Amino acid sequence: MIADVIKGFIVLFIVFVPLERLFPLHQQKTFRHEWLTDATYYLTGFFIGRVGTAVCIALALLLAGGNANSELQRWVSSQPIACQFIAAVVIADVGYYWAHRLLHTVPWLWQFHAIHHSIEEMDWLAAVRVHPVDQIFTKVLQMVPLYWLGFSVQTFGLFALFSAAIAFYVHANTRLKAGYFRWLLATPEFHHWHHANQPGVRNKNLSAQLPLMDFLFGTLYMPSGQHPIRYGIPYRIPSGYFKQLITPFQQVVTRYRRKHAVTSTQPAQKQPVYLRPVLVLSLVSILGAVGVLGYAKVNNYSVKTMAYVVVAGFNTPKVSTAELQQGKLKPVVMVDVRDPEEYSADHIGSSLSVPLTEIKAGKGVEKIRDFAKTFSKPNQPQPTIVLYCQSGPRSIEAYQNLKDQGLNLVVLSGGINSWREAVPSSKDAEVLSPIYGSASSAWVNTPEKL
Repeated sequence: MIADVIKGFIVLFIVFVPLERLFPLHQQKTFRHEWLTDATYYLTGFFIGRVGTAVCIALALLLAGGNANSELQRWVSSQPIACQFIAAVVIADVGYYWAHRLLHTVPWLWQFHAIHHSIEEMDWLAAVRVHPVDQIFTKVLQMVPLYWLGFSVQTFGLFALFSAAIAFYVHANTRLKAGYFRWLLATPEFHHWHHANQPGVRNKNLSAQLPLMDFLFGTLYMPSGQHPIRYGIPYRIPSGYFKQLITPFQQVVTRYRRKHAVTSTQPAQKQPVYLRPVLVLSLVSILGAVGVLGYAKVNNYSVKTMAYVVVAGFNTPKVSTAELQQGKLKPVVMVDVRDPEEYSADHIGSSLSVPLTEIKAGKGVEKIRDFAKTFSKPNQPQPTIVLYCQSGPRSIEAYQNLKDQGLNLVVLSGGINSWREAVPSSKDAEVLSPIYGSASSAWVNTPEKL
């Protein structure tokens, strides 16, 4: 992963440095003041920002997940990639715009965002000078709606490439003009005004990709034939990566103490912790990270797999053991996506064993389809395929790999662990017979026939 980050940095350097040398907006050195600081932001931000953002997005989705509409998500993910991409850009930019506007108008949030605005010489690398708190806050408001609506993985990949390219380009020190396209997509001509160190301009041009957002909300500023002379903010921010990480917290604490200073002779009352926004944000992030990492460790999952599963889980239809017992979903067939050794140790009724590794390799689709057909009956609905693993994550990953195969799929919440808490192996036949694709209890207890 580190090698990929370094390769990406080299590619960006090769692309943007010649562009800025050939068509500079301002004459400045390539290795300008604090260039190494911003290079450090690039290398560390890739890890710190993304881990923190993933945790916060997971927590935000956890709060909103109960309201997710699975039918809407399936409809969104079934649309052509081009349509999904355009919709994702618009929706994400609405979220980004308002997150960015809050960063400029809420005093304690501005302390973190001011780090980005402290840049006094604009170039492509200026894009990455973003405090982790700033990055997390913005990404949550920008990306959660996309996850909640169920956009496909391919759409997220395209959007990630597009948004990164735009971010580096709009900060570049280049005089290249985009003509009328500057009203359609963000350009240096548009974004440099946002960084201008002059009154009344800093709160303009807040969108990431679409100037239309600023036009609609009254913050567009792009005078023809002009460009900023100075960049930065009216006061100084300490130089150096670590000082810039710490400074916003110090400023927030100082501001808080001044605001709540006691002027009377009475001793100051200790303020409740819940009134301290930075502490609350830090505590939630730490607890969320510990929870995700702890769950991954206990269940022997990699952090990468857990991050993927946590997010993908909110786009995955699920059924609980209780709902199956109550017959709310029938007919059904069960597919076990664990390893063969785990299946041999214990499995649910006559469930078919199709390990996740086979599904990811594309080898298990026909096996699952044939299995479902075995339990189909004339003039009756096709059975719903219930995927399960030990506790949930692998079945969610299996669903994400199978959802475009035309199969009727759901995931068993909590996996076989949840099932066994309610149904001992001796009762599998009794519970499954009324809802299985075949009413024959012989099938329910004899997987060897398959």
